[in-house]
Amino acid sequence: MKLAVHLALLALALGVAGTAVAQSSQDATPPSGSMATMPAHQPPDPQQQVARLSRKLQLTPAQAAKLEPILQSRQQQMQQLRADTSMTPSDRRAKMRSIMQDSNTQLQSILTDSQKQQYQQMQQQAMQRRLDKKGSSDDSSGGQ
Repeated sequence: MKLAVHLALLALALGVAGTAVAQSSQDATPPSGSMATMPAHQPPDPQQQVARLSRKLQLTPAQAAKLEPILQSRQQQMQQLRADTSMTPSDRRAKMRSIMQDSNTQLQSILTDSQKQQYQQMQQQAMQRRLDKKGSSDDSSGGQ
């Protein structure tokens, strides 16, 4: 009887250890090309942004052609800013806001009045989604 209990406990311990090892090896070795090789937040491609804005705002081809360099410049500036480790986080955030405001001003200069209204609505909706998402993540991590 004592031998059977010891064997059962040994089997249980080996099963738990095997599960833990399997789990840790899955966590430690992500598949190639996975999100682990990418930054936490990958910004959308400027061409994809132009296509999306063209669809949502019914941009003319001339407007779309003017938007792409603005969005490419914004993406490049943001990448350079993220790579700059000499700035404090608050300075980096302030600079990011400045870059976003500048590019949005340039972008809106290309839009018609009705497109500007639609674009502002899109921005407000996106801000609301971010706030909702932040609020829900704060709620789920709150009391644990």
